[in-house]
Amino acid sequence: MTFDQPGLLWLLLLLPLTVAALLLGARGRRGRRGAYADPHLLGSALPSSAAGRRWPLALQLGALSLLLLAASQPVTPVRLPLNQAAVMIALDTSRSMLADDLRPTRLAAATAVIQQFLKLAPASTRIGFLTFSDRAAVLVAPTTDRQAVLDALARVRPAQATSLAGALVGAVRALPGRESAVVPPALDAVPPGPPAASAAPPGPFPPGAVLLLSDGISNRGGDPLVAARFAGTHQVKVHTVALGREGGAVSQIQGQLVFVPFDGQGLRRLSQLTGGEFLDAPEAEPLRQLFRNLGTDIRWTPTDLPLGGPLAGLAAALLIVGGGLGLLWYRRVP
Repeated sequence: MTFDQPGLLWLLLLLPLTVAALLLGARGRRGRRGAYADPHLLGSALPSSAAGRRWPLALQLGALSLLLLAASQPVTPVRLPLNQAAVMIALDTSRSMLADDLRPTRLAAATAVIQQFLKLAPASTRIGFLTFSDRAAVLVAPTTDRQAVLDALARVRPAQATSLAGALVGAVRALPGRESAVVPPALDAVPPGPPAASAAPPGPFPPGAVLLLSDGISNRGGDPLVAARFAGTHQVKVHTVALGREGGAVSQIQGQLVFVPFDGQGLRRLSQLTGGEFLDAPEAEPLRQLFRNLGTDIRWTPTDLPLGGPLAGLAAALLIVGGGLGLLWYRRVP
């Protein structure tokens, strides 16, 4: 046990001084009682069971000691079961996501999936948000603040090209405990921030997962499969939601009629390499099951537990009991 305010522990010296003062006062009262009262009448005036009636005072002294101890703000280390789940949402914002083979567009369907995940995930789940087109940008680091993710989601705008490798590397390095993750040489041009000095991952890592929403087309950066192995090496499962229809679609994008491809099998391979789940369509029930798997990872975690509040609560209970006994026996609160 440690104390945030150890200097206040000196106040505990007031307890023996208080007890000594009470004993001296009781001795003085007995002396005055013997001087001014007939000794044969003392038993009738003051019942002999006074020893048992010291309990109210003892309880109040105990409450005082607990309050003085609470004032020093004691803290004890304990291991508590806490939800350590952390998820990075990686949203494809390339122009191909404007295709309308999913109504109204692939991007709108992905936005609805993210909003549903934010609604259903436990409040203790830390969720971050990353967008990617030709490069990845971490907009929100993993946090329990859902509004921050929603605000970032509302600011999403489509851009050119797609780099799945950049998305995976950026998402992995945004997860707790992986900020200095070393990037494979084939992906050195992709990650944000400088690489670490050693290629050996330190592990074990805190829980971490990536929820990747894309149509699977990658035309920038390194090999997505190399990036998936990078994620697996750092104990990150990549769960993918494929947005599009097999065979692609012909859609009008920014005033032009264009063919927009789709690669669901590529997304499936990314999930398989990391042990994650693959959904070939944003359907409600499979998504809910995926969200349940993503949102909770209970682990026993060392935590500093403040004891000031519980000690103050116990002191209040002792004061109430002591006051009640005083009213019952003395018709007053000691």
